[in-house]
Amino acid sequence: MKSPGKTREKLVSAAMELFAKKGFDKATVDEIVNRAGVAKGTFYLYFKSKDDLIKEIAVDAMPIAAFPSLQDPYITVSYPTLREFLLALGREFLEFYGKNYRREIFFSLLAFRKRSKSLDLLYRESCSELLRTGARRIMVYTKVGFAQALVAFQVFIGSLLHYLHAKECVGFSDEEYLNHLVDVVTSYLKLSAEI
Repeated sequence: MKSPGKTREKLVSAAMELFAKKGFDKATVDEIVNRAGVAKGTFYLYFKSKDDLIKEIAVDAMPIAAFPSLQDPYITVSYPTLREFLLALGREFLEFYGKNYRREIFFSLLAFRKRSKSLDLLYRESCSELLRTGARRIMVYTKVGFAQALVAFQVFIGSLLHYLHAKECVGFSDEEYLNHLVDVVTSYLKLSAEI
């Protein structure tokens, strides 16, 4: 007898590959089950619809999932300086989106979310939570208000997302880019704290 967990994994893996290559709209349930090597009826034992599968995969590819260090209750012990903390976050982000088609799935999510109210809401809530959490973490290291910390973290995240999209155009290694980005963010925060 096949393990239910393995079958579900095969479906998710096949869907990730197809969604990354074709986008959410163009990949069909038939293609997913063929790639997974299971019967079409089996798909519906695990997912109510293709949209349910899309939502599950999209949640796993959202930026908030890329930053486990944001949840570290001892960030100032794990990362004594803001610079170390931001560099660690940047490395986590680039590693996260370098695996399992996540980059392509994330960009498919951005294109698809406006056609799915529930996915769009989920994305916006996830982004809001990410930005608020990041801002609060920055405030642990600096003497700036929430608004300045929020803008700084938004610049950080936005720059990482843009780099993910156009890294071939930048001409830096990942590590060089992260160091320059952290310089920009910390310089802004120093200026905000002094004024």
